[in-house]
Amino acid sequence: MKKRLPLVLIILIAIGLVLIAGYKSLKDQEKKQKEAGKISLTVFRVEEKTYSLADFEQFVKNLNPGQQELADDTLSQLFDQFIEDKLVLYSARKQGLELTDAERQAFLRRMIKDYPVEEGLSERLAGDESLNESLLIEKYKYEKIKEVVVTEGEIKQYYQENKKDFLVPERVKVSQILVKSSDLAVKLREKLEKATEDEFRQAARNFSEAPDGYKGGLMGIFKPGDLPYDMERVVFSLEEGKLSPVFESPYGFHIFRLNKKYPPALLELAEAAPKIRNLLLEAKVKDIVAKEVEELKATYHWEVYPENLSFKYEGKNND
Repeated sequence: MKKRLPLVLIILIAIGLVLIAGYKSLKDQEKKQKEAGKISLTVFRVEEKTYSLADFEQFVKNLNPGQQELADDTLSQLFDQFIEDKLVLYSARKQGLELTDAERQAFLRRMIKDYPVEEGLSERLAGDESLNESLLIEKYKYEKIKEVVVTEGEIKQYYQENKKDFLVPERVKVSQILVKSSDLAVKLREKLEKATEDEFRQAARNFSEAPDGYKGGLMGIFKPGDLPYDMERVVFSLEEGKLSPVFESPYGFHIFRLNKKYPPALLELAEAAPKIRNLLLEAKVKDIVAKEVEELKATYHWEVYPENLSFKYEGKNND
């Protein structure tokens, strides 16, 4: 016969379980309250405007929608950007800068193109305060840099001082025929041994199963590092007009033809100019924005509260 636990003991166990559950619930509640309290703590202030940890976490979420875990140094860089953006935003509002309806609508039209068709999306985006703030920040910056130009003289000077950056390495123009059968590849290779470029292209149109078959097997122009190593070693060892041995890959059996070799060369100024213009323009814009932010830091009273952040802040504003 099984012995039953005394009623008193059963009651005590039940009371103990209730107390444990109650204690756990209380600790969970305290944790939530503590987290809620911390999330509302001020992490940055500019004049009378304060921003909480929740504001910064939303800023990070907007930039990191996948919620990937970020290291402290990355979070520090994002917090520096958060500070600078809020200083610019404060100055924009202080100066009475506003977005026009036309500017807002133009941006929304461009943005919606990147989203799946969804009813009411335009209205929701239009009511997104963080999005409107971002647009105002960008407008403020644009007003500062809209007159920036890069002169032909600056482009020429940069080219003369940085010619090594415009050296183009050896390149090759390659065509291919890809088939699934090694026997067919060998037969084609023998038949095309002395074929002209036009004859090779016609064979590619007739036999190649590669996506480039319809255009005569033309793969393109490649520099070292563009192709898989084993394939590159074969292709770059060829002479102009010669065929490679049958080359096996996970896709099948390839026959490569080296159509043309381009020796290393220096890009002419006219070819390099668009890239140089973009480089110089980007550098000028970055410099102007950085100087503007430094002026704002000197103009307004602002303060950082790193002790209220949820990570170890080691950014440039941690004085």
